[in-house]
Amino acid sequence: MALEEEKQDCPGGAPKWMVTFSDMVTLLLCFFVLLLSFANTDTIKFKEVLGSMQDAFGVQTEVLELGKEGGMQLPIDLQSSPAKDEVEKERLVNLLTTAAKEEDFEKNTLIAIVQSGVKMELMDLAGSAMFHPGGTELLDASKNMLRKLIPTIRETSYKITVEGHTDDSPLRSSKFPSNWELSSARAGAVVRFFIEEGHLEPLRFKAVGHAETLPLMENDTPEHKARNRRVSVVFEVF
Repeated sequence: MALEEEKQDCPGGAPKWMVTFSDMVTLLLCFFVLLLSFANTDTIKFKEVLGSMQDAFGVQTEVLELGKEGGMQLPIDLQSSPAKDEVEKERLVNLLTTAAKEEDFEKNTLIAIVQSGVKMELMDLAGSAMFHPGGTELLDASKNMLRKLIPTIRETSYKITVEGHTDDSPLRSSKFPSNWELSSARAGAVVRFFIEEGHLEPLRFKAVGHAETLPLMENDTPEHKARNRRVSVVFEVF
């Protein structure tokens, strides 16, 4: 009986604090092993393994960054393909050329591939002026010409810059102090027409005035001056 009582009084197993201590030591060991593994990472092998995993799982390699414009967050492609851009520029040239030929205003246009995209020059020629002298209101002929471009603009998603140009004739207008204000207002009138007539997104457009600083030809004849009085519609292909 005495032996049985002694066995019952003797506590079994390790002290209770030992369990907590063991857990702490184990966690510390794991922590230092993890630090050691990071310190000895083989960079080359790590990249090889990462590349293999990307190929196996089809990881997207295109880099996108969120940018802000007009208070909205937009995806901006940071890796643009030059070959793809050139193909799209050629496609836009064909679309604009076809529209100009079908609507019979080819003689009033000049289409060219530029660094930023595709530029379409709309000029005053053959008596079909876009604006009254010194004015900013679009004439009916120019409205019809711009109206034919709306389907092409709607078909694409590119941003568009409208540039206003004048010849070097001194401006006689009480409303506009110089050709700078006149060219800017004309560009704005075209942008407003596109937005209102085509119900297009305003965030896609930008209006710029160049006055007489970017002439197509010398301002030495009435015909050359008419070519310089123009509006440029630039499709920005990046």
